[in-house]
Amino acid sequence: MRAAQLLAPTISEPLTWDEICARHPDEWVCLVEIDFTHPNGLEFRTARVIGHGKTQSESLDQATTSFPQYDEIGHFYTGHITEAPLRPVVIIDDETRDAFRYHGELIFVSARSPTEPGPPVEPVGLVPS
Repeated sequence: MRAAQLLAPTISEPLTWDEICARHPDEWVCLVEIDFTHPNGLEFRTARVIGHGKTQSESLDQATTSFPQYDEIGHFYTGHITEAPLRPVVIIDDETRDAFRYHGELIFVSARSPTEPGPPVEPVGLVPS
């Protein structure tokens, strides 16, 4: 029966994001015919669900047979992602700031050292003494 379900995937009627989240809570969904509110954004008015499941691979398995029919297929998660953010958060207190402060010397902002070959490294400014 599972193979038959994969060969004949069902496609939903156009749904809003809230409706998709209500039908498929905490699931991965594959969306097609997405009516984006902005060409370069992720927000949309409506979309149709062609696959859903508790795992990414389960939702993609359901949508696989529809891949040739659509130029764009969106893959979204309807729950809250609890992983840590990808970029680190750095908190510098007064003691740490003072340890890195160079009194009266130029501070350079560059991915390379000022002695490496390449375009000149521009100083940001003087740190007050």
